[in-house]
Amino acid sequence: MRTHVNKTAQFGEFVAAAYDGAACYSRDPLEVSRLAAGAVSLMLRHTRRRASCQLQRKAGIQATNLCQST
Repeated sequence: MRTHVNKTAQFGEFVAAAYDGAACYSRDPLEVSRLAAGAVSLMLRHTRRRASCQLQRKAGIQATNLCQST
């Protein structure tokens, strides 16, 4: 489940898209929820990491290992 969209979307739309994508892999509602929650969690983690690195660069703080890998 990978896409490269450079538009801002509502969080609810993103969650709904994650559930739709996860539904393609399983018919079990618990499994679909687990897959969608994992996808949303990964995206949020990536977004927080990028935002943190951008703030550090603007503030002139030396980049950490996480910032150097993105």
